[in-house]
This record gives sequence, C-alpha cells and structure tokens, in this order.
Amino acid sequence: MELVLRIVHLLAAIVWVGGTIALVFVSVPLAQRLEGPARGAMLRELGRRWRPIGWSALGIAIATGAWIAGLEHAFDTTPTRFDVVLAVKGGLVGLLVAGAYLHDYVLGPGLARQIREGKPQSLRPILVRIGRLNLAVTVVLPILGALLSEFLHD
Repeated sequence: MELVLRIVHLLAAIVWVGGTIALVFVSVPLAQRLEGPARGAMLRELGRRWRPIGWSALGIAIATGAWIAGLEHAFDTTPTRFDVVLAVKGGLVGLLVAGAYLHDYVLGPGLARQIREGKPQSLRPILVRIGRLNLAVTVVLPILGALLSEFLHD
C-alpha cells in the first residue's frame, strides 16, 4: 500500500510541477504576445483547462503526502531533521495553496474584470508577484520531498 501511495504522490507532484513550469515558461509567454481580447481569451482558456487538472493533482499530492507522512513517522517529543523538513514542507504547501487560490480565483478574475472595464490594472503587479512565489514554492517542494526521503532512516 505504501508503494502505491508513493507512486500516486509522485505522479500527482509531477503533474502539478510540470504543468506549472509549462504554463509559466511556455503558455503564458505566448499569451503575452497577443493583444486585447485574444490575449484575455487565451489566458481564460488556459486557466479553464488547467485548473481541474492542476488542482486535482495538488489535492492528490497533499492527501497522499499527509498519508505517507503519517505512515512513515510517528512524532516523538524530540524533533528530528525529518520532523523539521516535514514541518517546513507542510507550511510551504499551505502557502502554495493560499497563493494558488488567490492567483486563480481572486486576483486573476479581478484583473480580467479591470481589463474588461477599462480600469487601471492595479492587480497585475501583485498577481505577478504571487505567481512567481508560487513557482518558487512549487520547485522547492520536490526538493524537500527528496530530503525527507533521505532523512527518513536517520
């Protein structure tokens, strides 16, 4: 059972990380070359297609990661390196979920509304900063997962 959980966890993480990197470095730059309604339409379509896949993968990765952590490690009163890395990873996952939610469901639609209404695009800078933070956290999480694997048998 544990092996199946690890495989599902890794596959879900691959989908989230790979999809995020593809969007950031391939899809969004292509969309940014477009102007006006075509740009908005492409970004909306990318979001519409990616959200169910990405959010499902992220949810599966979180659920299986929590399950694996529970199976692998009973917390003692003296924290180990595993405990510390796991706590940091858990905190970053929380930050990622909050940031992704803000990006996808609050700031992104808010910016689209500002553009449609011809208002100043005041949400764009914060949307970009949160997107960059999400990318950084997305890249760091698998690194922490590899460290957890190493520290498991310490």
